[in-house]
Amino acid sequence: MHTRQSIDIRRPARHHTALPVNRQSDGVDSRSPRRSVTFTTGPRRSGAAAAGVATMAAALTLASIPAPPHGSTATLIVADRSCAVPNPAPAAKLATTVTASAATIVAYPRPAPPVLHDLAHRIAPDACDTTNGRFDVVRLRAWYRHDGRRTTRDIVRWYADNNSGAALTSEYPDPWPGVMHDFWPPGWLADRNLSKAFTSGDFFRYSVHSNSSNRDGDGRLITGIAELVTWHNPAPSGRSLTVSELAHTPGLIAYPRTVDRAGRTGIAVATTNGDGTERYLLILHPTTGHVLAYEHATRTPSDWQPSAYVLLLNRTHADRRWWEPATDEDTTSPMPPSNAMMPRRQGRLIVHPDQPCTPEPATAPEEGTVK
Repeated sequence: MHTRQSIDIRRPARHHTALPVNRQSDGVDSRSPRRSVTFTTGPRRSGAAAAGVATMAAALTLASIPAPPHGSTATLIVADRSCAVPNPAPAAKLATTVTASAATIVAYPRPAPPVLHDLAHRIAPDACDTTNGRFDVVRLRAWYRHDGRRTTRDIVRWYADNNSGAALTSEYPDPWPGVMHDFWPPGWLADRNLSKAFTSGDFFRYSVHSNSSNRDGDGRLITGIAELVTWHNPAPSGRSLTVSELAHTPGLIAYPRTVDRAGRTGIAVATTNGDGTERYLLILHPTTGHVLAYEHATRTPSDWQPSAYVLLLNRTHADRRWWEPATDEDTTSPMPPSNAMMPRRQGRLIVHPDQPCTPEPATAPEEGTVK
């Protein structure tokens, strides 16, 4: 549900989103059929030892790869490594980067499977993996270009496995200044097919495909993964599952030193659609396997033009959303926004044009009517 102070906002969807890929996409065979796979991972290590081994392996893997090319992607925001629950940036800060338009610069292409199989077998823990809480919390920054209009959004999302959640969103430009409040009671996000997405290969593939049904070829896989990680903070096993699925997908191209808009260097995985006019790209962290960024771009006579770009900035867990008591001892009853302002659907898009379906609330029968 969403509210905005005392203003009832009902605006139409304005942005169709897709996410991009790189300048050198030659050799991408998006027509190769995907095959059903069984996910396997290497032996598990834990704690500092696992992190140290994975970091060393990543360093050795990248040692033979030249540095990112001159003129790599401009840094527009610095990612916060804190595990505290973040707040969205105010709209005034978004104004400084709303015109960002350059596509991700990629170089040193190579077949993705060897690179991704290596990463899948050495996934390292992330600093925030051990934070506690029933909600996955994700903060992201997104840029959109549609019909000549450019928009930037900063979003913090909460999601629990009972298909409840919440979101705080700021946007620039926006005719209704302030932060948009979205919230969903248990079960209201069921149509997103998010629950248990990272528990098995079958659940994962079902969730990915149901969140990217309007894409073709391997762009469907990349877009679906991007959609899932805007709701989920997957554990190391879930990240290994994600990378393994990508590794078993023929035709993907890897760019092992790619810089995102937060200045982070990762492994880009890209594909194009059947006629080579659209590119889909993910950037993965080289040790934890987290998705750092997603891009969808369209080919123009001069270059790739991004239509959507999403940065994943913070991932953590929490036991409460912004309006709920801070502790179990707090006697204040959790009071969500007024039911009178519950929306029929989510007010902000991320990587996909479809909105979460929210059922109409039950209404009391009029006097004199028979139930």
